Amino acid sequence: MNKKNNNIIKFKSISICFFLIWFCLVSSEALAKERFIELGDGTIQDLETGLIWASSDNNANINWSGAVEYCKNYSGGGYDDWRMPASNELASLYGNHPKTEGQDYSESIDVVTELIKISGPWVWTKRRTSKNKAMAYGFNYGITKRLKRGSGGGRRALPVRSGSK
Repeated sequence: MNKKNNNIIKFKSISICFFLIWFCLVSSEALAKERFIELGDGTIQDLETGLIWASSDNNANINWSGAVEYCKNYSGGGYDDWRMPASNELASLYGNHPKTEGQDYSESIDVVTELIKISGPWVWTKRRTSKNKAMAYGFNYGITKRLKRGSGGGRRALPVRSGSK
């Protein structure tokens, strides 16, 4: 094989790789749009998990106890069975977009759908681990972390309910 044919084969291979990467990114965003339905009452249904989410978090720093009360008293869609989410439920909302090594994402927020607004990098989970600590899910890096139950550091409350009622 001559050098010209090798270059053509390399170019075609690279082109196909770029197309596949582009296709995966576009199709994952399209699937996310089909996965979530705006119910028109301030709530969003996730067809994959069956959960119904508030369309936004509480939009301010909140401590864990305040988050429990906020979720319990939330009345979106006219329902009264709202609760705090488990970490795996929050993880189902994480966008998992590619990260650049060495870049600081501590204040970034990566959500799989634009229909659910999260205003801070951390959302409290229902799991309290001790007298002064509880678990929060980070939409910056897609991790669950044990944090002090105070209200600093961009911690939010995001109500969820089962879609079966």
